[in-house]
Amino acid sequence: MAEAVEEIARAGGRHVEPAFIKGYVDFDEDAFSAAAARRLHRLVAGRGLSVHAVSAHLDLSRPGAAEDLIRRIGFAADLGAAFLITNSGPAGERDAIRATIEAALPRLDAAGLTLALENPGHGSGNLTGTVAAAAAFLRAVGSPRVRLNHDTGNVFTYSGERCQPAEDYAAAPDIVAHAHLKDVRSAGGDWVFCALGAGDVAFSDYWKAVPAGLPVSIELPLRLDRPGRADPRRRPEPLSIEAIRHDLSASIGYIERLEAAR
Repeated sequence: MAEAVEEIARAGGRHVEPAFIKGYVDFDEDAFSAAAARRLHRLVAGRGLSVHAVSAHLDLSRPGAAEDLIRRIGFAADLGAAFLITNSGPAGERDAIRATIEAALPRLDAAGLTLALENPGHGSGNLTGTVAAAAAFLRAVGSPRVRLNHDTGNVFTYSGERCQPAEDYAAAPDIVAHAHLKDVRSAGGDWVFCALGAGDVAFSDYWKAVPAGLPVSIELPLRLDRPGRADPRRRPEPLSIEAIRHDLSASIGYIERLEAAR
């Protein structure tokens, strides 16, 4: 984590979004303790950065999800974040997901946090699989504390390349409070994650569609593979620091150019 924070600062980033996703990195529930939050806050602030979002994915439909979600809310609040990002769950578990969220709403209000449910990048039948589907659920919940994190690369892959993020976003712009900027390119029958602007996601159209000032994070899952367009899997070998530096700097520069042309 220390090296990651250092490299983000070196590349000219402004924020760090810590991500806790089972299967991609190893962690347990102690990762969300107050002591862990203090250590991470000192590390990030020491490089002149801040945390404006935390990704800590859960299936909100499973038993015990409310307790785990509330723990993650406290962790994000201790880091000074404005957003906590998580998966939702299967559309068939709508009632269980809503019950989990409603149990956490008082804690969200007290912390001043927005819970941002994310559209998935693989699988099917997800409650927030598209902006239109998410909007129907979020409007039923009826809280301004619960919105959508719109992942651009996930739109492209979840739809099997049939939908671009600007088109998906247009269905209900008002429910999108945060975005993950992620690119992916087709390589034969595979999908390959890449620097922003180097793939098949139509970022130029997306940047024209979203409002200036929408909070965003750049996501570069360069160590994940999707051979045969299957579910993501993490390669055992790490990337070189040179490759990471190149794609991080290229991605920040690409978004800066889009913003300058807005």
